[in-house]
Amino acid sequence: MIQTDTVNTVIAACADGLPPEARQLLPGYDSGILCLVIFVFLLLAYNFFHSSTFLKNFNSDLWGIRRTDDSSAVRTFSETGIQISIVLMGCLCQGIIVCSAYGAGNVFPKLSTFATVAVLTAIAIVYYLWQLLAYSVVGHIFIDKFSAHQWLKGFNASQALLGIILTVPALIVLFNPEHSKTITICSIICYISARLIFIFKGFRLFYDNFGSLLYFILYLCTLEIIPPIIIFRFIGYFSQLQPW
Repeated sequence: MIQTDTVNTVIAACADGLPPEARQLLPGYDSGILCLVIFVFLLLAYNFFHSSTFLKNFNSDLWGIRRTDDSSAVRTFSETGIQISIVLMGCLCQGIIVCSAYGAGNVFPKLSTFATVAVLTAIAIVYYLWQLLAYSVVGHIFIDKFSAHQWLKGFNASQALLGIILTVPALIVLFNPEHSKTITICSIICYISARLIFIFKGFRLFYDNFGSLLYFILYLCTLEIIPPIIIFRFIGYFSQLQPW
């Protein structure tokens, strides 16, 4: 009798079926985000095909210090193109990772996931351009023109390094948002490491005496600490707004 009741229960459950569950919409399934990723990768592939000097000069830009002008480091238009492509890729990766860290619907509650990633990417691009302008002004005021040029090249190289490193974490978190916490921690470590490389090169260019050390500390507070705090407080403010 017990077996009969059990069989009838199973048959009834099979006939009624299981209650439907909402399909999880992963950020990687968003066609808008995928279009952004594909566009950046195509742009990068095109410029890599035409570039022959970027990798040769990359290590020198990232670490090297030259006290005299050296025309042996050839710069080409294609090298500039690949630099722009990698920076754009890095900005997009930052947008994806920040969106995942906060939660797609929690960064800007009134925007879709694609719009959120696009806005965060735009913020990263604007921040990059602002840094270029700020470093250019500071470099030409406090150090000679040639050293300032090396400083800017070091900044671009560190941003390119960051963009390359963040590509894999960003792609992982697109299709595996459950790993967003781990990816975010790893990305923060990568970001800090890239900044430390750039700061170390800046210190080697700036440091001359104790007075220059004070100016360098002022630069750290003004350009390396305060702006990121303002940006994340700005994002945090909008994440607390209620949707319509």
